[in-house]
Amino acid sequence: MTAPSILLVEDEQDLRWVLRLLFEDAGFVVHEAADGAKGLRAAAQIHPDVVLSDVRMPHITGLELLRGLHKASPELPVILLSAVADLATAVGAMKEGAFDYQAKPFDPERLLLSVQRAVEQHALRREVKLLRSAQPSKINFGDSEQARELERTIELVAGQPSLSVLIVGESGTGKEIVAREIHRRARGPAGPFIALDCGALPEPLIESQLFGHRRGAFTGADRDCPGLFQAANGGTLFLDELGNLPLALQQKLLRALQERAVVPVGGSAPVPFSARLLCATNASLEDEMRTGRFRMDLYHRIAEFTLRLPPLSERPTDILPFAHRFLIEANAELGRQVRTIAANAAMALQQHQWQGNLRELRNVIRRGVLLCTEHELGAEHLSLSADPSAPKNPATTAGPADLPLAEQLQQASAALEAELLRRALQDAHGNKAAAARALQIDYTTLHRKLKRHGFEH
Repeated sequence: MTAPSILLVEDEQDLRWVLRLLFEDAGFVVHEAADGAKGLRAAAQIHPDVVLSDVRMPHITGLELLRGLHKASPELPVILLSAVADLATAVGAMKEGAFDYQAKPFDPERLLLSVQRAVEQHALRREVKLLRSAQPSKINFGDSEQARELERTIELVAGQPSLSVLIVGESGTGKEIVAREIHRRARGPAGPFIALDCGALPEPLIESQLFGHRRGAFTGADRDCPGLFQAANGGTLFLDELGNLPLALQQKLLRALQERAVVPVGGSAPVPFSARLLCATNASLEDEMRTGRFRMDLYHRIAEFTLRLPPLSERPTDILPFAHRFLIEANAELGRQVRTIAANAAMALQQHQWQGNLRELRNVIRRGVLLCTEHELGAEHLSLSADPSAPKNPATTAGPADLPLAEQLQQASAALEAELLRRALQDAHGNKAAAARALQIDYTTLHRKLKRHGFEH
């Protein structure tokens, strides 16, 4: 597998050296540029997977570099670092298309996690672009009766742009794919599809992102900025992980939907919008309403039609058709020629629990294709992990007894941490923000730990 590449654009040599060590230790191929102009030239030559840039640099600022990079390569993720941690600069960076904005002094783990997310998203976008050019026809959701019913429902709701649709399903069932397909099949003006993860941003930034802000609304807000509702005019605004939206913003969202207008932060006059709203959640909003964490009136406003995506465990006849589809995709993306799935691999795929649903299946097939040196994908190539929902005893998973005590304790601690994460997610019905609150850790730390223990694929 080719190591991901990162371009560091920073005028301070000592900081570039620190960043180089951080990312080389994480397995990245690191390139450097001492200013924005050199960064533009280097990006055009090396085509990095991600760019990490300072904001304040001589001649060309980080925001100017961001615009230049996106002019040449709109899908290239750019992360900005700044010694000035103000909301206006962060909002401006995100609206200019930055993948993330972090303040100095930075947290190495948080920065590394952000860069790894950016690389994964960049690879996914490249794959989607490749697949769309190779397979422009509509998406096939499977061969089971549940899949055929899903297909009929998508066709039905796509033709009703005034209908608010709530898409529910476990993590990895393809909620955003369904939302994009509803948008693609919609009749009328072909506006943009804009997605926002309600659990990925702090409350002030989500409010400004959704509704926009007026000049002077907060320190550093030197100009008016439209929100995502306005940006999605004529198209679709997709709000993922809606259960993570704070109560205060739930009330403002309800008012906006009722009046078909938003009031920007710091403003008083409503601004009309014409975007369609699609929402998704992997948590039970009914449970959230019972505990007072989600408004009932908002639920009934956004769930005029509820579209449930069945987990892969409820549609076993779809496992092999999707596996073959992912096999074709992986061959195209990785340049391999694995033609068939062996009988022992097919049996292993059908017997696996698929806690991560289609996302997990796709990742397993991709890894298998990468490992396979023949034309047939065998069970030995699949690297199927154990069922994460199965109870584990930390004492029995600590490893060989002849290991040093420190290593045995380390392994036992890791097993216990994985079990506590699993229980927290189970108790929160898959709601990661609620699980983070229960564990008394922040959302970013939870995401990193889930990925480390294989709960996210």
